[in-house]
Amino acid sequence: MSPGEWLPALRRLEDLPPLFEALGLIHLWTPIPVLEWLGDPRLAGRIERAAIVARQGDLEWYGIEAGDPAAIARKVARRLALRGIAAGVAVLGREARTLVLATTAPDPDTLVIHLGAAEPRALDALSRLGCLPLDNAAATLARIGECLGTERLGRRFFEQFRLTLEALAAASDREARPDERRQLALIQLTRVLFLYFVQAKGWLDGRPDFLRREVDRCLTRRGKLHGDFLKPLFFGTLNRPMAERTGARAFGRVPFLNGGLFEPHPLERRFRADCPNAPWQAAFDELFERFVFTVREGAEAGSIAPDMLGRVFEGVMAPADRRSSGTYYTPPALVGQLLDAAFAAHISQRLGIGDREASDRLDGGDPALHPLLESVRLLDPAVGSGAFLLGALEKLAGWQVGKTASLVELRRRILGRSLYGVDLDPMAVRLTELRLWLAVVAEDRETDPRKVEPLPNLDALIRQGDALRDPLAVIGETLRPTPSAGRTIAELKRRLYPATGTDKRELARALRRAEMLAAKECLSTVEWKMERQAAECLASGKEQTLFGSPAGLDAAGRKHLAEIRDRLRRVRGCRRALDRTGAVPWFQFEAHFADVFAANGGFDIVCGNPPWVRAEQLSRGFRQSLSTQYRWWKGGHSSGYGHQPDLAIAFLERAAGLVAPGGTVAMLVPGKLATAAYARTARSALSEGFTLHSSADLTATGAGAFAATVYPMALVATRHPPAAGHSVRASLDPRVEGEVSQADITGGAPWVMVSSAEREALEAAAGGHPDLCSHYSIQLGVKTGANEIFLDPVEPVEANLIRWAIRGRDIRPFIARGGVRLLWTHGADGQPLAKLPPRVAAYLAPKQGTLRARADYAGGPPWSLFRTGPAQSPHRVVWSDLARRLSAAPLTGPLESTRIPLNTCYVIATATDSAALRLSAWLNSSWIRAVARAAASPARGGYFRFDARAVGGVPLVDSALADPALEAIARSAAGGRDVQEALDELAAAHLGLAGRHRAALLALAGRPARRG
Repeated sequence: MSPGEWLPALRRLEDLPPLFEALGLIHLWTPIPVLEWLGDPRLAGRIERAAIVARQGDLEWYGIEAGDPAAIARKVARRLALRGIAAGVAVLGREARTLVLATTAPDPDTLVIHLGAAEPRALDALSRLGCLPLDNAAATLARIGECLGTERLGRRFFEQFRLTLEALAAASDREARPDERRQLALIQLTRVLFLYFVQAKGWLDGRPDFLRREVDRCLTRRGKLHGDFLKPLFFGTLNRPMAERTGARAFGRVPFLNGGLFEPHPLERRFRADCPNAPWQAAFDELFERFVFTVREGAEAGSIAPDMLGRVFEGVMAPADRRSSGTYYTPPALVGQLLDAAFAAHISQRLGIGDREASDRLDGGDPALHPLLESVRLLDPAVGSGAFLLGALEKLAGWQVGKTASLVELRRRILGRSLYGVDLDPMAVRLTELRLWLAVVAEDRETDPRKVEPLPNLDALIRQGDALRDPLAVIGETLRPTPSAGRTIAELKRRLYPATGTDKRELARALRRAEMLAAKECLSTVEWKMERQAAECLASGKEQTLFGSPAGLDAAGRKHLAEIRDRLRRVRGCRRALDRTGAVPWFQFEAHFADVFAANGGFDIVCGNPPWVRAEQLSRGFRQSLSTQYRWWKGGHSSGYGHQPDLAIAFLERAAGLVAPGGTVAMLVPGKLATAAYARTARSALSEGFTLHSSADLTATGAGAFAATVYPMALVATRHPPAAGHSVRASLDPRVEGEVSQADITGGAPWVMVSSAEREALEAAAGGHPDLCSHYSIQLGVKTGANEIFLDPVEPVEANLIRWAIRGRDIRPFIARGGVRLLWTHGADGQPLAKLPPRVAAYLAPKQGTLRARADYAGGPPWSLFRTGPAQSPHRVVWSDLARRLSAAPLTGPLESTRIPLNTCYVIATATDSAALRLSAWLNSSWIRAVARAAASPARGGYFRFDARAVGGVPLVDSALADPALEAIARSAAGGRDVQEALDELAAAHLGLAGRHRAALLALAGRPARRG
């Protein structure tokens, strides 16, 4: 078998030697004791197994099984390098279905291979690994580094792109704002970047070095690169048919590309100053000419291909911009998996067949599906770098490729009829257009530039605008364009798509007028309806009483009339704005995409990875706007930021409203949507009004591929009530049967994706018993807000102000080991000291500004710590927020009672030592661990978040609180005895668990919980 055929079969460590043998390396198998090998208990504890699995010349390959393969590969490679060992490291993540390769070379590259859907570039690098010449270990190491170096190549390119962008922006027109200068620079650079891909096709006068030669020619003549070379090339050549060119003919056989990319941008018309030669010369010399470009997606390693451009959008944004916008690159493998699930759901709903059959028929190229695929309308409402539209284009073309049209003609047709996108960032729109144009260019087999068909116009399909904020949303009425408006706009878009020159400009103006008229018709219909409602309301108030006088309106009637009039004012205000501007001055789906809504009532598929932004990062006005417009968002709104919805919730509700009846929503959203209180309204609406196909936790399989610490969940749902007995998959794979009855996850309760037997066991454990939070209050531990100041102070301070603090990592069942020194600036009452002793005062004096700038600081002594209440209780139970399983420890007795749990721990204060011991034993029983794990939010590497919600919901039987046997077990465990079997037997008796329920709970506790 080829390496690509081996990858899906990788399931365990023993499968790695055959893979390396298939690559041409020597098969080895020598198991390794991990702790002795690495000498680091913390690192060894994260590794399941290790072995020597292959030899390549003098270099050995170490194979590892671990829960977080990317992080483990880097850590193990660095540790081996520090010991002077030249080796390769191959880490298999069984749960993540990922193989990560690294070496012990300085600043090592890693190659991440998704076993279920390996990218062509990764397969190419893996195949070349076995073709390297055998040499000494150091030389082999260097060659392997080059082989795995795709990621480094990408990092080098985008870092240089970012530096070039900053230099070009700094040299742009000084009258423009900084953001406008940056946008101007990005417009110019993306044009040139596109041309390097076109040059790789041989379309620039047939010369592979056309751009470099033209730059040299311009500089030799003492010309200006911007004014004398780029502008004539962009606006006099690439944007004009050959017959209409004059002086630009000097460029030779250069195609007429059209498509909007080489139209003067409005910013270029406002700010006409050209950039000087120096930054442009640097752009060519230090960026574009240093790399090799290929137009084929996933092409050979060592070149820049279009599939790497998704990183541009993230790479050119500052980290703060990415965090505030929630914009992150989505890995292509994950895009493909979500789209496969979305199309399977769409086909299954339309044809009344199962997802598995739909998937098989799609993969088999069933021609009977072509009419459905041709008519599909797919939207990404937060298009980002265009990954989902590009993926949909490739899949739709692949499924229909058996038709008579060529692949390039097929892609052009699909672009013109099936794909729609919106984004607030105009550069995201530009990048999406760029990638879609390149997808057309890549498949064009034409070799004569004069015969190249112009690029299609995408600006009516990929729109810049705010997909969330709709000024008409508060009126509470559905806007629906008339069939006539829909047909007019559809026809104008059809004609505009291939148009050029004067025709293009006239059609664009006609389209804007038609969109404005469609919006006015929608508003007129709503206005007439509201006027009737107001009139009916007034008429009811004029009805006569028995005594012949007007009845008038009661309080409810007056309120209703005021609401109607307020909505009517808003509608009239929007209509006047349309009249004033002659266009739709905001983004309106029902107007800008009136062709879709008039014909279909919405989109067939709405998919994507919308921005994930926590509530505290949004402005107060924006939060209020979302609360007004979005019921799911408002339903999750509360006073504390920790319980407020993520922006993705609003996008999900927007998507649910944009799909047609029977349409499919397929989105990547934060994993907490399955459990968080803020998502209760969303879960209720989805589980009761939609057919849920997949609710898949991707923390293990998807999080490691993101360039951010995220815990993703994939949701695929169809806008149609579920059939009786419908089951939901905990996987994206349409071939996997549904495992969880949708009837079991209706309402707003957390979606616990477990089997029927496991659900029955969880219900048996709950058994009508009170939960823990009805007995105790759960709080997070102490927060310093400045750990670098309060933890392990390096300067000498008074010893009586040093306490030992406990972190989550220090907690084991029944015992807290280790800890860290904490500067404790509070008294026995938990209040901050009024005055500090001299050495502590001297230590903190230069840090006053940092202390006062802490987010939680709200006055008082600047050395205050936060959440100190639970820390002072003499009888406590603590557990780690982040752990593989729930492990609780009692803090009792003179020594333990002085320790301070930090905010990586949760704390319960009890009345006595006995109560703390009994509670800790109860929480460490296998049955309670299983219940907590089923409700916990997943994290990376097989870990879970055992927060107050997850642990507070476990059952706590009253009889257990009074059972001295539990206390005795806790004391025995603290002494080092194995008490698990006796503890489980005792806890099962209190819970009344039958044997079958015990087995199901043990299975649930012994593996990662499956959740939506």
